[in-house]
Amino acid sequence: MSLFNVCTWWSAQCSDLGENYDVASLLCARFGLEDQEKDYIVIGTHAGHLSIYYPSYELDATGNTYGYRATDLLLEQQGNSPILGVYAGRFTANSRKENANQLAVLHPYMVVIYSVQFIGGVAEHGAQLSLQQLHAYRFNRTAFALCKGYFGKVKGREFFCVVHLDGALTFYEQDGISYECKFPGHRALPTPIVYCERTDSFFRLASAWNLECFTYQDLSHSSINKSQYQSTWSMCLGEGILDMNVVQVKSDHASLMILGERNFLCVTDAGKLEFILKLEYVPKCFYSFVVGYYWEPTARLITIIFSASSKLFIYEKANIIWAAHIKHEPPVAIQRSNLSGLTGALVTLGPCGQLRIGYLGTDPYVFQVPPLNVQELSFTEAQKKLQELEEEIKEATDIQNVEIINQKAYEDMNISFTINAEVKAEADLLLLEDIPVNVALKELSVSTGQLRWHAKEDLSEMQIVFNMPEGIRCSHDTVTYVNVKGDTSETMELEFFIAELLHFHTSKVEVVVSFISMKGVPRVIQQAAFLPLNMFFKLKQPQKAASIKLTYIINLKVEESPKLCDYFSEFISWENESQSLGLVLLTTLGENVEEIVTIVAEKNSNRLRLESDVLEAFPLVLERLIYQTLEAQKLILGPRKATLKGQINPNADYITASAFIPVQPILHRIDIHHETQENIRKQTLELDELWQRFKELQRRLQEKVEDEPKEILVLQIEENYDHLIAEGDRLTEMRKHELKQRCDLTCALTVAKLIISSLKLEEKLVNIISSVLTTPSEDWTELSWEESMAAGIDMLHHYGPLSSTNTNNQHSMIDSNINTEKSFDYKRFRRNVAILFERIVRLASNDQQLAEVQIIETTMPKSSRAEIVDQSTEDMANIHEILNVQPMTLTTAPVRRLRPYQRSCTLEAVEDDDEEEATEDEEDLRKMGYKKHYGCKEINKENNDATPWVNEDFKLPESDELFNDLGIWW
Repeated sequence: MSLFNVCTWWSAQCSDLGENYDVASLLCARFGLEDQEKDYIVIGTHAGHLSIYYPSYELDATGNTYGYRATDLLLEQQGNSPILGVYAGRFTANSRKENANQLAVLHPYMVVIYSVQFIGGVAEHGAQLSLQQLHAYRFNRTAFALCKGYFGKVKGREFFCVVHLDGALTFYEQDGISYECKFPGHRALPTPIVYCERTDSFFRLASAWNLECFTYQDLSHSSINKSQYQSTWSMCLGEGILDMNVVQVKSDHASLMILGERNFLCVTDAGKLEFILKLEYVPKCFYSFVVGYYWEPTARLITIIFSASSKLFIYEKANIIWAAHIKHEPPVAIQRSNLSGLTGALVTLGPCGQLRIGYLGTDPYVFQVPPLNVQELSFTEAQKKLQELEEEIKEATDIQNVEIINQKAYEDMNISFTINAEVKAEADLLLLEDIPVNVALKELSVSTGQLRWHAKEDLSEMQIVFNMPEGIRCSHDTVTYVNVKGDTSETMELEFFIAELLHFHTSKVEVVVSFISMKGVPRVIQQAAFLPLNMFFKLKQPQKAASIKLTYIINLKVEESPKLCDYFSEFISWENESQSLGLVLLTTLGENVEEIVTIVAEKNSNRLRLESDVLEAFPLVLERLIYQTLEAQKLILGPRKATLKGQINPNADYITASAFIPVQPILHRIDIHHETQENIRKQTLELDELWQRFKELQRRLQEKVEDEPKEILVLQIEENYDHLIAEGDRLTEMRKHELKQRCDLTCALTVAKLIISSLKLEEKLVNIISSVLTTPSEDWTELSWEESMAAGIDMLHHYGPLSSTNTNNQHSMIDSNINTEKSFDYKRFRRNVAILFERIVRLASNDQQLAEVQIIETTMPKSSRAEIVDQSTEDMANIHEILNVQPMTLTTAPVRRLRPYQRSCTLEAVEDDDEEEATEDEEDLRKMGYKKHYGCKEINKENNDATPWVNEDFKLPESDELFNDLGIWW
């Protein structure tokens, strides 16, 4: 509650109750009808209502005011055209009275000049007013506003000009002379225009938010001579304006008061900025006036501004001198008026026609402090309540023990999400509306599911979201609940269907339930299920040969060999003991193209082989194979133990993939995706050029004079428009192909990740590679997938900075990429991806060979081991070459005892075949401080091979040190 308020002195409701009022709808003026008359209030609405009020202030016998009375309304009439503004001035030369003013009413296509006539009242009915039309000026363009003044410094007569929506001006003089002119420039927007009598100039805001000044002489001559002219001066405001007016404060200059969207400015008529005031509120309207006469040194410039928060601020120049609160909504127009009984009243007009007259005053402060209800304080109860509040706050904000928080969230909200293994042949009619025609013609199956949730406590909000791969839709995308009562449950029947013919990298559907408790604590829980494979495949004759072959070894702790029916029960029954299975993908675009994947289980062996000619056919089958194997080992052996440092990937103990990654098909998908992105960028640039050309032709057409021929420009605009539409359609087709190629790339990356997740590598290394190869792949407007992946791939390839210069800055790669004009090199990115996959394959192959040698040694008798000593020696020498480690030689000098070397499956133990790449890696390791040759420091000194960057610990660099620069944490 504010102590200072705008007190209401008189108020009335206009006849139009709609929001049809603006800043030009209010006018306070005198028409010279009486000798001692006060201001009349004229209201014009966009609906055509015109009202004239003459407020009076009288007291009754008890001393109370009458307020609004019916006799205060002197005129009210309804017109056929909207009223854009009302203005008063000496607009005719036939008036005999010197102080008589006429009323100008602006309509969209004409301006009418009225003479106000006074009609005396009879008995107690009061006086009335009538309007007599003097002139009506019509025009072809739509009007926007009106500006009046003594144009040309003519005394005793006022001219006016009409501002049209196209920015043109139409001037009218009292002798009936009218002429038109346009402001220079490509485009003139309709903005308020004000006139300064001292310099005989006009001020307007250009389309570039520049305040420009034009003299009346230039405007009038340009309409007669068709000559070009420029603004006298220009000033950049940098924002749009709400309103502006001109006041004469000093004798040597006038001030232009401008209310912007965020600032209040004062500019002299010569273009000098007097002050700028940054507003900390949203302004609605303003009014500036001078207290005193401008030739007096004590004249004061006062400005009143209303804000959108119902506050009034009064400034003297740029200094605030008063602030008050209004008890109603903020007005759209304000003026200062001298009325009968109140001098200097504030007249405001609300957005719905609330006309109020007020003054600045205060309200008595009637608040009384209530008596205190003093009760005896119980420290025991206060301590107990404080502990309860602390526990509640800790429960809501403590995130140290995330497992307990998640467990509590799953207890508060129980969800059960299942997807049925059986599929439906047809979808519901409501779902068919969302399926394109090309997908509906294939008559694909629909899967059904069920989600049951149960809320144990009251919830303020709850939202259920289903996350599915691109191209799959659900009958319920997002469901929101508000004010959920405790112990509430619901079962949702779901349907999942294929909406686009794409390659899918996963059949996993994840439901995410986020809820907010009544205490405002947010929690999120999730659960996943898999769609059946018969939604995507159907049985087909197995292929005998294929270009891509993947082999997996199943190491379950059971006596029997794995059967295909254990993994693909939708296609093979338990009675069928077939060793091969052929599946054809149903979501292909071409009818004649078949994408078949073949699964073969070897007899009396635990090996499974997957074959196909298309890389995109593998992800769904691989996902099912790996997921079913790991789920089976959880049922047999229980949950997995916590991982230790340097531990080998535990998934490889149950399902092991052969050391093979289809590098060339993956690189082919990357090449196609990159080429599509480049084509889209070129097409976008071409569209921008065509659009700029189209706008330039439009500007030239608008600048053409009516007498000049326009046929050539019209033909060029039509041709450019047709070309623009054609190129836009082409870009739309490119976007469709981009989606398909992005899904193909995601499938290729998923195949690589699934293979790597089953290799016998260090678990930490597998997690790092999986975090870098993120799926699904995404493209942004300014950054493609290749550019976003380049940093991670480069770090995996180089273990540190890419710069070859000798510097100690470990972040030189990032700095150099920022400073270069083109930071992304696709050829380098493609080469690094290929080398990365080749390193992983070589490393996994070496691990498998070492494991096979250990198995042979444990099963071979002692007499046979001596036969392979020489061969083992040669293999160990090869291993030293692969690991880039010098074998230790005998010497007579004292040798320090080496620490036991624990070989870890990390990428730093692999040597590149390319000598150039090996040299770059050596320089990177040298810069980071790691040794090149691993061995005894004294031996290196004897051989004169000691270097200043040999470390003391004789150990390979750890993955934590190698990947810190990348920002990957595990």
